[in-house]
Amino acid sequence: MSIYASKPRVKSAESGMPFLQFTALIMVFLFLLTGFAGNAFSLVTVSGKVRDKKTGESIPGVSVWVKGTTRGASANVEGFFSIPDLEPESIKLVFTSMGYESFEQLLDLVEGDHLNLAIHLNPTVLKMEAVVVEAESEELKYTPQVAHVEIETRELAKLPQLAEPDLFRSLQILPGVLSSSDFSSELNIWGGSSDQNLILLNGIEVYKPTHLGGIFSVFNMDAVKDVKLIKGGFGAEYGGRLSAVVDIADREGNRNDFQGKLGLSLLSSNATFEGPFPKGSWLVAGRRTYVDAATKLLNDGGVIDGEFPYYFYDFNAKITRDFANGDRLSPSVYTGRDILKLTSSTDDQIRMNWGNTTYSLPFVHIFSHKLYSQTTLAGSYFDSKHRFDSGDLFFAFENEVQDLTLKSDLTFFATPRHTFLFGAMAKHLRTDLGIYTDTRVFVDDRDEGTLMAAYLSDNIRLTSSIAITPGVRLEHFTLSEQTELMPRLGIRKDLSDYSHLSAAWGMYTQYLQLVRFGDGFASIFDSWVSLDEAFEPNRGQQFALTYKNDEFGPFELTTDIYYKRFDNIIEFDMNTTDDADTELKDMFREGDGYAYGWDVLLQGDWKSYDFMIGYGLGSSRRSFEAYDDGLVYPAPFDRLHNTNLFFSRKVRKRGSLEVRFNYGSGQPITSTVGVYSPGLDLPPQFFVPGRKNNFRIPNYYRLDVAYRLRYEYSKWTFSPFIEILNVTNHKNVLTVDYDLTTNPATREEMGQLPILPTIGFTAEF
Repeated sequence: MSIYASKPRVKSAESGMPFLQFTALIMVFLFLLTGFAGNAFSLVTVSGKVRDKKTGESIPGVSVWVKGTTRGASANVEGFFSIPDLEPESIKLVFTSMGYESFEQLLDLVEGDHLNLAIHLNPTVLKMEAVVVEAESEELKYTPQVAHVEIETRELAKLPQLAEPDLFRSLQILPGVLSSSDFSSELNIWGGSSDQNLILLNGIEVYKPTHLGGIFSVFNMDAVKDVKLIKGGFGAEYGGRLSAVVDIADREGNRNDFQGKLGLSLLSSNATFEGPFPKGSWLVAGRRTYVDAATKLLNDGGVIDGEFPYYFYDFNAKITRDFANGDRLSPSVYTGRDILKLTSSTDDQIRMNWGNTTYSLPFVHIFSHKLYSQTTLAGSYFDSKHRFDSGDLFFAFENEVQDLTLKSDLTFFATPRHTFLFGAMAKHLRTDLGIYTDTRVFVDDRDEGTLMAAYLSDNIRLTSSIAITPGVRLEHFTLSEQTELMPRLGIRKDLSDYSHLSAAWGMYTQYLQLVRFGDGFASIFDSWVSLDEAFEPNRGQQFALTYKNDEFGPFELTTDIYYKRFDNIIEFDMNTTDDADTELKDMFREGDGYAYGWDVLLQGDWKSYDFMIGYGLGSSRRSFEAYDDGLVYPAPFDRLHNTNLFFSRKVRKRGSLEVRFNYGSGQPITSTVGVYSPGLDLPPQFFVPGRKNNFRIPNYYRLDVAYRLRYEYSKWTFSPFIEILNVTNHKNVLTVDYDLTTNPATREEMGQLPILPTIGFTAEF
């Protein structure tokens, strides 16, 4: 029985009506509620913004509460907070945030006199200590979100890295967040595939957020202000994906002084500059790898034979303009590309060029001390163009996604027990996929449609220890003429002053899917396909349960249990015929999947050590009728066990030693069970595959260490470092190839990273 059997779905032109009716209902409801809530003239609302005293940047996630009571709030990503309907009396507000000194503000509340505060927090001295992730931040005292992790980006930059700090690789230290190899920064979160993650940068989706087939992510750590990771059970404000959310916001820049940061390592360099702007700030950041220049230099010097003319670059820019009433305009742009051009001695060429460009124009408007909005006009463009030439023959592979989005998200702090989140969105999408040669067009497909969405949720404080968040999201996609109604629910129960239990359930829909052409481990040819009327949209359902204890002895404990269901997912059919009339829908199989598991995170300090231990036990399964008559098989990224250990220790005055150890079960691949010859006395040239993903490569483990120093001179801070990846030089297996000259075919293992030392430094002023 389908779990969606009762879901309303209309395939005619009238299917847009439920969307319009739902949106109108939200507006009427909130208009009435605004008028009702405004009648409490004797009560007082305290609102305001929280900023960094040194730089003037807004601080997201600050906890604000009335001392001696259970009343409080959490600042959003723009630093805005509101505590409605306080009794007119003297109170003390307490402000706390990781990395900042706590602050207390005495207030005398006068009847009918609403206060708007400008709060500035002093940053604490930056210490060389362990990574700290705030799993379910203080915000959850008022909103029951499950598996919600706030990331302190300046701490994540300290993890041992490949060539340079990378956001996605840093997230992989968390339990339930997996990568497929040393060469991949893609995220498989709680059993979902990487394309089932909603990746947002300043409110707009990034469709291919990795470089070099997945080795690096596109996000410059120096430009990132805030990262929210929701591993499952996300609320009604998020849509378009089945598995998880990574919501990233760029920094605004220093409002008080001009400053900069330069970084250099063996394979890349980066720079960030920022400073004040009239009534605001600006920031620019860029980075470039120079594998091309390094290999050319080594080749010219006779050290190596041959060059590798590949590089990628990223560029971020943002301007923030504040207005007197608290409104804010923050246009931003990101662009990044990968470029590879190889030419052989016979003039054969490989030309590969792919990348992303995004822009975002968010306008923050504060209607009143209770109503906050952010309206965003944004665009995202991804394209990949790969061409292989040999004489007059060529093969070309092209994929594009164009996204133009207009959305408005509002927060209404109605009463002490009700905070409403609501909004609407219109997203125009166009996808192109082309596969052709000099003589033949295999695929030439273009799809274009508009996705409309509206949502409403209410954070309800039932009692001092119980909160619930019911919500609903309605979406209509014109390309497939389908309307999807998706309820969501979150529940939280405070067990004590230091522990709580949260649960979430939700239904989700996805209208674009990234498909892999071929069986390779790299994602260079992964392409986006629109799920038009020929396909059912991807659908999913999630259940998640989280327990958190802030004082588990001297440590903090977080543990999660989850179950995810995926329906109508598609996969490229390797046995597709070459008929000229083959349609795109005939190139794919359709199947289902599910994932379940448990993970635990323990972090804290013991004696002179700071550490974090994460363990995940999980299973991810898929089922396609085309494989073994629908037999359930493990997904390519399935790992039963995955463990991460990270600890750091301060060494004397300026040094810091950091160690990371990762162990994981072997991933599944499809092994061969035999070989055969096409006849004519030819040797074996083809292998007979076994059941889908019936063999696992050996278990994985890797030990990395890093040592950092920090020197301050005048207004400069220098931080040299040395890192060694895979200290034990363990031969982890990437994939398996086969020697077809033997029967059965002999497996030959391809390795991952060997021991790899690197050095570098950063300079700040």
